[in-house]
Amino acid sequence: MGTYAPLAVSGYRKVWGAAVVSNVGTFLQLTAGPWLMNELTGSPLMVSLVTAALSLPRLLLTIPAGALADALDRRNLMITGNLVGAVSTGAMAIMVTSGTITAEWLLAWTFLLGVGSAITLPAQQTLVPDLVPANMRAQAITLNSAAFNVARAVGPSIGGLLVSAGLTAASFGINAATFVLVVGVLLSFPRQPAEDAQRHLFRSAALGMRYVRFTRPIRRLIVIAGVFMLTASSVQTLLPVVASDDLAVGATGFGLLYGALGLGALAGVAGREAARVRLGRHMLPGAIAAFGLGGIAFGLAPGPWIAGLAMAVSGVMWVWTLITLNASIQTLAPRWVRGRVVSLYLLAIGLQPFGAVLSGAIAEVTGAGMAVAILSVGTVALGLFASRLELPVLGEIDEPVIADNWQMPRHATQVAGTPVLVATTWEVDPDDVETFMDHMRELRRTRLRTGAHRWSLYRDADRPYRITEFMVVADWDEHLAQHARIDTEAAEVIRRSRAFDRADGPVTRHLAGLDILASHAPPIADQLITVHEQLHAHDGSTPLDHHDTDAPSGSRER
Repeated sequence: MGTYAPLAVSGYRKVWGAAVVSNVGTFLQLTAGPWLMNELTGSPLMVSLVTAALSLPRLLLTIPAGALADALDRRNLMITGNLVGAVSTGAMAIMVTSGTITAEWLLAWTFLLGVGSAITLPAQQTLVPDLVPANMRAQAITLNSAAFNVARAVGPSIGGLLVSAGLTAASFGINAATFVLVVGVLLSFPRQPAEDAQRHLFRSAALGMRYVRFTRPIRRLIVIAGVFMLTASSVQTLLPVVASDDLAVGATGFGLLYGALGLGALAGVAGREAARVRLGRHMLPGAIAAFGLGGIAFGLAPGPWIAGLAMAVSGVMWVWTLITLNASIQTLAPRWVRGRVVSLYLLAIGLQPFGAVLSGAIAEVTGAGMAVAILSVGTVALGLFASRLELPVLGEIDEPVIADNWQMPRHATQVAGTPVLVATTWEVDPDDVETFMDHMRELRRTRLRTGAHRWSLYRDADRPYRITEFMVVADWDEHLAQHARIDTEAAEVIRRSRAFDRADGPVTRHLAGLDILASHAPPIADQLITVHEQLHAHDGSTPLDHHDTDAPSGSRER
């Protein structure tokens, strides 16, 4: 199936097209803002702070926004974020036109624009791929990422041309109009259901972080993304200063250099699929290292022609790197936690402010070009290091799917009291202990990825081969939600673990905290298990003795 197949789906095409326009407008401003700050102050550090102000809100808001993207209507989140963007960019356009803009106001409005972006991105990144059939999802994720990253390159190039023509205010005004356009498109779509409704935002965000922590492929990709942004962001951050001070090409040359980056990005999108097939597992580390080499060439370029060629190469590699990272992470993450996983990826991308400030500080000492070259050496080193890791290969990743036999039956069970402790006891053959422990390590990762916030393993003091697993979840609703999150991989881990019991299967007990002090606590009778045994009998997570179906919380279940 071709890369552009999802564009045949009407709903996807409308939202994707609106996102392209909006992203171009946002990054169009990424040129106008730094250039305006350079005119206002002439300080490389102040110029880098414009980029930092746009990206810094991701560090503060992206994780909560990712939790909201899984728990609320993603369409409404996107509408809210785009309205915030329209207000901030509209205000900048008015102040530039009236001549009242100052460095402080520019940073403040840019920060507010970053707030709108932080609210929007997790919902947008996860909504758009779901508008197409499952067999097109990988291509939709690729196009979604391509829209963002191509706009990152193309938008500033258009902004450079507007700046060179003295139309800085128009750059901000056009950006404001693109946000209004996106809101209009979103209002034509129905509300979107929540993927993993949560009552507690902090708990939901913490679960997303645990999922990433205990999923090694996603964790590695997110770390690579963060380090890449710390080193690679210097190219775009210091481009205005390199163009004006080192290359002396003025605003027109600045726009043309960004144009070269944009053309490279477009070529990268067109050739990405062919490169993926040809390069396989070498594509991601190779693209990272090649971007670093392009950055070194740009920073040390003796003239604009070599600088432009280096920017074109960097544009190709920028798009290849970030599309591969984004699409791989979204494909690896199950739907119920995808918003939170994507928010952590965006948080890693949001480390750009630190890279921007770092590059600005180095440039104050060494000069802008040399600062780009120094940090680009770090990008090359990252690519070489990534080539030694076992990383998932886009195109060979199977999207997680919920196990068919883990469908929960209808139930109305409510158990008060927190936390909930689930204890599962095995009678293990002495010859199987070492292998059993290996499986317990896998089981631990599964439990902590799906809702448990504490896990431990104990053995009976008198019978050392009677081994009990303890996991703690926040409350009963969270424990029941675990059943809906069991994918095929987790189901297989649980089945293999169960097989080590020498009897009819491990014995499970559920202990729910009883609230006997609070005046509003429900009656004790309402805090006892009534339907949970039936649930286990259906999903097979722990086998039960059907003669013990009325056991209360904390009883012994077979």
